[in-house]
Amino acid sequence: MYRTKQDNVKIFNTIDELLVELNLTRKSISPYFYIFKFEEIDYARRIENFPHYKRFFEISFYEENKNEIQIGHTTLHDLNNTITFTSPMQSLSINRIERPVGYAIFFNAKFFTPERHQYNIQQDFPFFKLNTTPIYKISKEEKRFIKKTLEAIFVESEENKPQCKEMIQAYLLILLNYITRILKGDSGNIKLKRYEEITSKFEELILLEDESYKSIVSYAKLLGITPLYLSECVKKSTGLSAKKVLTNYQILKAKSLLVQTTKSIDEIAYMMGFKETTNFIKFFKKDQNITPLAFRKLP
Repeated sequence: MYRTKQDNVKIFNTIDELLVELNLTRKSISPYFYIFKFEEIDYARRIENFPHYKRFFEISFYEENKNEIQIGHTTLHDLNNTITFTSPMQSLSINRIERPVGYAIFFNAKFFTPERHQYNIQQDFPFFKLNTTPIYKISKEEKRFIKKTLEAIFVESEENKPQCKEMIQAYLLILLNYITRILKGDSGNIKLKRYEEITSKFEELILLEDESYKSIVSYAKLLGITPLYLSECVKKSTGLSAKKVLTNYQILKAKSLLVQTTKSIDEIAYMMGFKETTNFIKFFKKDQNITPLAFRKLP
């Protein structure tokens, strides 16, 4: 079951937990994936679900939506013909007016073959960056493609025929790559505020790092701003310090290396930019309350 934060915001650890809360009874093809139409939800009854956090990704496609949504620190309006993205542990709350028209997808990075990690998803598909909340208006042509792909995914999920998981994996990757293509061209991209733009570029720089990470001073210099201004922008966008955002990404990358590779702790420490393994272990344990080796041994 979900846990509760101090402010009574629910945390859904698995997709199945949220499906129970939403009273969605159609069988899932995988514990790491689910697609549904908003019309499937008893909208009048399910008010208490929000605000909440999830430990998995969400894509929502709205043909029509009169509700006000807040993802993280960003409030979203004018949701007709939009697509939104929520990353693990971004808060979501909805001021409900009426049921939207469209689809929602929940998926965990583990759904893919070969298995991926949250960090890999955010690195490959930057609209899932950890601390920013993009929302995109889509054109008629883009809407047709996205809707057609979602319909194909829904049918595969509903019919649950042989190889449906492989088909859905392929469709989902097509969808994610298509969105990446149109957003790189700024198609329908809703203009971000200045502080949101800076935060987004800061995260992009972090995700580009192949080995060691830079200091906040160095990232600010690359962005042509002062460290103080960078910190102010990140704090305003995310509620977190720039240092904490950087740490979150470092921890995500460390976890992905611990889970997805057989490299030694010494090798991972070096790949993360630590000259001494002991410093890496202290860094990881301070943030996670567990050593890297103990984390690797978790079931």
